Amino acid sequence: MGSRLEINLVIALLIIGALPLFFKIDKLEQSNRVVESKKSTELTNFIEYDFNKTLLNFKLTSTHGEEIGNLWYLKKPEIVNKDIKSLSSERSVVRKGDNIELIKNVEMVKRDGKRYNSQRAFYHIKSRLVTTPERFTITKEYDMVNGIDMEYDTVKKITKAKKVKAIFRIKNSKK
Repeated sequence: MGSRLEINLVIALLIIGALPLFFKIDKLEQSNRVVESKKSTELTNFIEYDFNKTLLNFKLTSTHGEEIGNLWYLKKPEIVNKDIKSLSSERSVVRKGDNIELIKNVEMVKRDGKRYNSQRAFYHIKSRLVTTPERFTITKEYDMVNGIDMEYDTVKKITKAKKVKAIFRIKNSKK
């Protein structure tokens, strides 16, 4: 009976010892997939201007960009247009001719002084909408608005959101 227990213990130890080998193979397969999709273009400190006939729709700047497949990966992107003084994040993903996804520490500063903050946002190139599918905060001086699913139309200058909570400082008026 003791030898049977020893044999079972040895088999169990062999199985436990072999498990990391299977995980290493999975990681190797994943790294090979990344190597197969090579970057075709790399840019540093660049500016892209988007014009519509004679009007500037927006300006996109970034410290570093890499094109892999049909996606651009940007570091420290910043978008500027007629209404937005700055729309920036730590990184972004751009699908050619499509939306710009801003990721991590997204901050939009409008020309009127309002600041929008979120962890993720999209700048829709054709419609010029800025949307946040997650929580957001808008601040200006002492006012603050929180909510989710915000949509800001830079053309009509209209903001829509869900589950909004706001704090406003009401000024005393002298009579």
